[in-house]
Amino acid sequence: MSLEIYLLGQFKLQANHLPIELPSRPAQSLLAYLALNAGLQHRREKLASFIWPEAAEPNARGYLRRVLWQIRKSFSSGSIAWEDYLQISDIEVAFREDADYWLDANLLLARGQAPPVDDLIEIVQLYRGELLPGFYDQWTVIEREHLLLAYNQKMNLLLEVLIQSSRWDAALEWGEQWLQMAYSPEPAFRALMIAHAGLGDQGMVSATYQRCRQILKCDLGLDPAPETQQLFQQLVAGEALPTILGLPEPVTTSILDEQPGPGLPPYKGLEYFNTGDSGLFFGREKLTAHL
Repeated sequence: MSLEIYLLGQFKLQANHLPIELPSRPAQSLLAYLALNAGLQHRREKLASFIWPEAAEPNARGYLRRVLWQIRKSFSSGSIAWEDYLQISDIEVAFREDADYWLDANLLLARGQAPPVDDLIEIVQLYRGELLPGFYDQWTVIEREHLLLAYNQKMNLLLEVLIQSSRWDAALEWGEQWLQMAYSPEPAFRALMIAHAGLGDQGMVSATYQRCRQILKCDLGLDPAPETQQLFQQLVAGEALPTILGLPEPVTTSILDEQPGPGLPPYKGLEYFNTGDSGLFFGREKLTAHL
C-alpha cells in the first residue's frame, strides 16, 4: 500500500488516497525529518538530542520513544504496516529508502534532465507554501530555505521554457504565481517584463519594472540588480527579447554528495554554536574593530 506524504504548505498523510491521522506535532516533525532523509540511519541518542535539543538526554530519549509509538499507532490505524516504512531498533531509526511512498518535496528536489513543460508545471504546483508552516524546529529552518531555493530553480526553468516558446500569457500567469509564493524574486519580474514586451505592451513593461523597484526598495532597501536594469533598457529600446532570466543559486540535494575535506568541519549541521566555538569565527576583525 503506497504512502503519500505532503510537507509543502501543509502536513498530510494518505494511504491509497485515504487520510492517516497523526495529530501530534512532534510526531509529524520526526516523520517529516526521517522521510526527507530516507535511507539515512540515525542513532537514537543523536536523533533525540537533535529533535529536542533543549531537553535533557534522558527526557529527549523518552520523547523519542513516545513519538515513535505514536507514528506506529497511526500507521496501524491507517491499515498500513509501519515496518514497511520504518526501520526501528534499540540503536538506530531510519525511514526505508526502498519503501513504497511518495513525497512531494522529493519531486521538487529531483535533479537531472529538464522534464517536459507539463511535468514541470505539475512539479511547481506541489509547492503550496513553505515546508511545514508553523513548525519551529531548528532543522526545519534550513530545510525550508533549501526547498525554497529548489522551487525558485524550477520556476526559473519553467518561465524560461515558456518564454522560449512565446507562451506569453502562461509566462505572465506563472510569473505572478512565483511572486506570490516566494520573496519577490527578480527573475520573476524579468519574466513578466519579457512577456509584456512579447505581447507588445510597453506600458506594462515600464509598470512592472517600477513595481520591482518599489518592492525591492521597501522590502530590502535595494535597487534592482544590474541585469534587471539592463533588461529594462533593452526592452524599452525595442531590442530582441532575451530568453535567459538568470538562474538562482544551484541547489544541492544532500550535504553527503561530496567527500569532506581534511580536518574537523567548521559547520556543525543543525547543532548550535557556543562560546567554545569562537575559534571557528574569523575574518571580520577590522570591521568589528571599526564598529
